[in-house]
Amino acid sequence: MRAFDFDLKGLQVFVIAAQTGSMTETAKRLGLTQSSVSQTLSMLEKNLKVELLDRSVRPLGLTIAGRYFFDQSSHLLSQAEQTQKVFTQGTFEQLHLVRIAMVDSLVTSLGKPLIDVVKRRTENWTLSTGRSHMHADALVSRQVDIIISDDALEDSDNLCRYPILSEPFVLVVPLDFKWEDESLSSLSDIKRLLQQLDFVRYTSDSLIGTSIERYLRRLGVQPPVRLQLDNTFAVLSMVASGLGWTITTPLCLYQSGIALDQVRCQPLPTNDSFKRRLTLVCRRHELSDLPEEMARDSCQIMTQCFLPELEKDLPWLLPSIDIG
Repeated sequence: MRAFDFDLKGLQVFVIAAQTGSMTETAKRLGLTQSSVSQTLSMLEKNLKVELLDRSVRPLGLTIAGRYFFDQSSHLLSQAEQTQKVFTQGTFEQLHLVRIAMVDSLVTSLGKPLIDVVKRRTENWTLSTGRSHMHADALVSRQVDIIISDDALEDSDNLCRYPILSEPFVLVVPLDFKWEDESLSSLSDIKRLLQQLDFVRYTSDSLIGTSIERYLRRLGVQPPVRLQLDNTFAVLSMVASGLGWTITTPLCLYQSGIALDQVRCQPLPTNDSFKRRLTLVCRRHELSDLPEEMARDSCQIMTQCFLPELEKDLPWLLPSIDIG
């Protein structure tokens, strides 16, 4: 990280000088000498390599660059004052900000219940979705505090991991496709699908898409690249309309909004533990017991809401689902 060309003291001197239009008044307010104020402002301009003050007018004016720097300085000083106030009061019974990122398929099922947990423990929070690799990068670079993702960052140290869900991938086809064996799909079914329908892919920059492509290569199957979509709703809409077939997971299927009576689901032809694992990941020793509480609630929500739906519609999947 590069060194800054200013410090908070310099910003404070500049802001008050801009507000009062007088170095004398600035010195008086801050308990400094006028020469000290003048020297601070000159050094600030020298470091930034731009004139901030118009000294040709009385009271002192601001240049265009000075106007911009005044706005930014005021904001930074406000944040510094708030930080100072928090530390002075020593109010750390609650977390002040928690930033959460999770995969799209979890938001509709876990979003509100998890936010309710966070609200009880924090003063402020944010929730975002997006690609798993973006979540991982954001956690490592401290842009977010907690992720629930199919990337558990196994190679990264100083992280806590709480398993949430392990679910198998399934084959999803249009309703009118007929299997050779109605109880079990086979590799010959996959090859027949390739002859009759296009494979509907997740985009290659998603972890779920990469995992599915790797699985197909293990089968020796290479579908032409025609339909490549960035979310499960779009993928399954193509399948429901009869344009193609896909591979996805039960949770993605349920959270897509596509009714199960519009498609058919079957197990994949090989039992090689091809699963998606969702994990809550956070940095160690920073958030008290909030991550553990969120993980526990996530598992409870899955058990109470997701599993009963699965048992009702796709009971053959239950033995291969692990919560927590």
